[in-house]
Amino acid sequence: MTENQTETGSNAAESASGSLDIGGLAGVFGTSDHKNIGRLYIFFGLSGGLLALILNIFVRFERINIGSVGILDFGSSNQFFQTWSLSRTTLLFFCVLPLLIGLASYIVPLQVGAPSLSFPRAAALAFWAWAIGIMIHVVTVFTDGGLGEPDPISQFAQGMDPDATELSMLSIAMVVFALLLGTVCVLATIISQRPQGMTLFELPLFSWSMLIAGGIWVLALPVWLSNLAVSWVDFQGADALRYGAVENIWDQLSWLWSQPMIFAFAIPVLGIAGDVLPVSLEVPQRKYKVQQIAIGAMGALSFGAFAQPFFNPDVANQAVFVVMGILIVLPILVFLGGLVDTAFRGNLSLSAHLILSVVGVLALLVAAVVSAFHVSGPAVGAVQELNDSWLDGLISWLRDVQGTVLATAVMEHALIASVIGIIAGLYFWAPKIFGYQLNRNVGILSALTLLGGLALSGGSNIINGILDEGDEVYHSSAYEGVWDTNAVEFFNIVGAIGSLLLLAGVGLVILDLTISVILRKGNEENAKDPWGGHTLEWATDSPPPTGNFTDAPVVDNERPLLFPAVTGGDKQ
Repeated sequence: MTENQTETGSNAAESASGSLDIGGLAGVFGTSDHKNIGRLYIFFGLSGGLLALILNIFVRFERINIGSVGILDFGSSNQFFQTWSLSRTTLLFFCVLPLLIGLASYIVPLQVGAPSLSFPRAAALAFWAWAIGIMIHVVTVFTDGGLGEPDPISQFAQGMDPDATELSMLSIAMVVFALLLGTVCVLATIISQRPQGMTLFELPLFSWSMLIAGGIWVLALPVWLSNLAVSWVDFQGADALRYGAVENIWDQLSWLWSQPMIFAFAIPVLGIAGDVLPVSLEVPQRKYKVQQIAIGAMGALSFGAFAQPFFNPDVANQAVFVVMGILIVLPILVFLGGLVDTAFRGNLSLSAHLILSVVGVLALLVAAVVSAFHVSGPAVGAVQELNDSWLDGLISWLRDVQGTVLATAVMEHALIASVIGIIAGLYFWAPKIFGYQLNRNVGILSALTLLGGLALSGGSNIINGILDEGDEVYHSSAYEGVWDTNAVEFFNIVGAIGSLLLLAGVGLVILDLTISVILRKGNEENAKDPWGGHTLEWATDSPPPTGNFTDAPVVDNERPLLFPAVTGGDKQ
């Protein structure tokens, strides 16, 4: 693979004018243009979101009658676990990560004034490897594969097919390799293709958040792949010793969906809100470097490759895990405070992307607060050591909630916050990505629908966690210690309604994209910069031409279009 360095001056213009611009399906599916790659990730990722939420609805309806399997009793005897685990892998690997990488693949080169994404052929390879891998994985799970079986009858248990399980493991490894490759392309663009005058501290907040989040992904996901590789190697043996035993496979991988690691996939929510809100207020972001530090701190507190209960069953009681689970609230509060401080000095103009971004940050804050509560048992226990035994009852109860669906509530709030933040970015950058504005009213309706859905779905998991519903809901043992069976079933009904609302919210966005972009009914007036943007992506046409910019920009601050100091690519 050979790539171009950042071009400057007339060289960029000559490259842009001399490049072969292929249209039609060949241009969409056969090019390495970062803009086409970004659009493909976005459309496929939204489709993955629909699949993940549909699977989650099946799981929520199954949880209404606890202790029995009524809906997911078709196919194999392992269908409940397969659907439950696939809803999680799909939400992360088929929705959140591809949407973030797709949005970053399109927007980050524009924000840093680059003519292209670094390693564009590798980025194209990453997308197609991801798309093929995730399709294979979904098919293998529904053909009695998946990532293990919690209650095996034998090593190759009735209800699972060993060949399909092996292919499930290999295909999900292919997916993660592809996502890592796509992340590296984005990180390389940020590091190596910034224009003259743009240091890391002048990066737009979305690009900065992708730098932080992508760095955490590149550090943590290879550890997850190592867990998967060890399981796969042991699974090949005639008798799996431990790691490849079907009842242990998921336990070795589940830390990726648990705190603190789950917050690493929601870091860009802050970056998107940090780019959207000041533009909506028509003022610069105050305390810009403080906002960057808050995002960086959240990245440091979200690295969770060490927190693997399968290898360290006592990790939830260890000081580092507990402190990280509590402190994760602070950077989000600091960042939110910076947004509020900026809001007091601006002229508020309501828009779909503003409402969506605020909802996304608030959902992330709820995830952090629930995370702090989830780990509070050991924290209070440390206080007890200094104050004799007067907190015994409270500590015992707080420790009990650690194995409940409170963990699912943290995951759901974090990942759905990420989805909401990404949708906010789509409404904000839609003119730049598609050349059309999306419908403001549909966007606001989607924001309210997603907010209501998360309140019901995530809120019901919080309440059921307090009622001691176990996190492994596919096990009958998850319901042995519940306080009130009828209450748990009632709140699972509430959660099912919330899941339906989440599906409706994402469906509204897809409907809006279909009408506004595919059917070309969207508003295309002033598509170059309808909001009065502050960063470099708004200094070029919508959608941008080949090469993105006529001349390479030169900047000397983080808001070059608000404080004009750009040579080339002037804002009008």
